[in-house]
Amino acid sequence: MKSKYFIAVLLTVLLLVPIFGAQAEDAPFAIDQDRILNGMNRSWLQGYEPSVSQNKWTLVLPVLSDEAYGFIQTELIMADETLSPFKPQTMSVKTQRSESGIYAVRLPLELYADRNNGDYACTIRITGKTKSGDALSMEMPYTVRIRDGQPSREVMRIQITDVITDLKVGEDGSVTATFTNPCKTVTFEQPVLRVSDSSSEIIPQGVDVLYLDDLNPGESRTVTFPMTVKPSAAVSHHILDFNLNWYSFRQNITQTESYTVPVTQEMRLENGGLKMADSVIAGDSLTITLPLMNMGRADLINVLATVSLPGVTDKQSVLVGTITPGETRNAQITITPGKHVVGDFIGTLTVEATDHDGNPTSFSLPLSLSVDAPVIAAVTDTTVAKEKKAPPYLTYGLAGGCGVLLSICIVQGIVLRRKIRKLEEDRL
Repeated sequence: MKSKYFIAVLLTVLLLVPIFGAQAEDAPFAIDQDRILNGMNRSWLQGYEPSVSQNKWTLVLPVLSDEAYGFIQTELIMADETLSPFKPQTMSVKTQRSESGIYAVRLPLELYADRNNGDYACTIRITGKTKSGDALSMEMPYTVRIRDGQPSREVMRIQITDVITDLKVGEDGSVTATFTNPCKTVTFEQPVLRVSDSSSEIIPQGVDVLYLDDLNPGESRTVTFPMTVKPSAAVSHHILDFNLNWYSFRQNITQTESYTVPVTQEMRLENGGLKMADSVIAGDSLTITLPLMNMGRADLINVLATVSLPGVTDKQSVLVGTITPGETRNAQITITPGKHVVGDFIGTLTVEATDHDGNPTSFSLPLSLSVDAPVIAAVTDTTVAKEKKAPPYLTYGLAGGCGVLLSICIVQGIVLRRKIRKLEEDRL
């Protein structure tokens, strides 16, 4: 455990080396990374840490400068005085250049006896003057690490926010999240992240672990974890487990958080052949039929078909409803052009749908329709005149025939009555 902690400290110091190196080229002061002064257990390059003895914290800095003349002043400025482990005191010291040409800065500061363990952000400011009296100044970030105090009372838990996923069936995707250290004085060292799906339908791409940079107090970092969704994965919500592990105060800390994320598939709303007459008589009804097919693996809901034929109908819709995967349903719309609507018209048939997560899909087809005028039988004036002038021979013929038939019936009746009377007389 000690070796791991030493590595963490060493890595932290090594991260500061490029900063010092860059400042040594342009800044008036620099830290001699290799020199070990009295009171130092190792060089800055090897991971020097200030000593603590009898509630006194002592910082030793081997400072180099080609421009400074006379004394330089070194000051420790705490980022948050309310959290400082130091007693109220003068937080600076003046140092004269030694015979070796180095400024051996030694800054002893009194600590509170009841100090808490923690990582306290601060700034080391070095100032001085040139031989001609020009001011020199340099600042560099630093962290005061207290490990011999009382246990920290802060809750050591990483906050996970802004979880964003891009997961589609059978495709490579990713999970992106922001990890924040909410603590004020605790650094989360060597964080390790694993993301897993209990159903094993979402798996990591390549390695199953990400090694993150240290999270200093109050620091946030956005991380993207590459994932792959198997072709057999269900199009539904999955539960992803975020497994975190890191070190603080030489202790290994683990944390697990679960998040529900959607696995989607590109919606595949396909259509069959459009069934529609090219023309219609004004005032008659026309039926438009379009087969709709769900070629994906997720339900298509609220499927709506809309016909727009400016001049015939501005907008006429029909709700097809839900189309399950592999299902075909017909969108059928009936339109009736007005009796006085005639001509050629162009429009569109638009189909819209969503999935259960509200993601939309749509397509449009062009429509064209000819509306013809109704056919009316023509009657001329000549025909009407001939009908008026023609003599009513047929009428006269029918009337004469009826009179003859009536006479026959009367004669036949008289003959029959005489015969009946004669038969009655013969019987008597």
